[in-house]
Amino acid sequence: MNGYELIMKIKSNMNDPVFANEFNKLVAELNTIPGLQQEVMKIAQINDDKKRKKAIDRLPSKAKNIVQQVFKLVNG
Repeated sequence: MNGYELIMKIKSNMNDPVFANEFNKLVAELNTIPGLQQEVMKIAQINDDKKRKKAIDRLPSKAKNIVQQVFKLVNG
């Protein structure tokens, strides 16, 4: 999914208050780790699941957990 598709998917899901609260909480956590937000956007644009998983595996453990939760929430 490209960046635009990701943003549109998130935007459409933000109408759900449960999704919005969880997503905002996770984004706030991501913002506490310097440089991670840009890395997450790069990972989100990887179309190959194996390559995406490999990129996530290279993240620090706290960041990896947050990113996995974000992808699960967005794709769930």
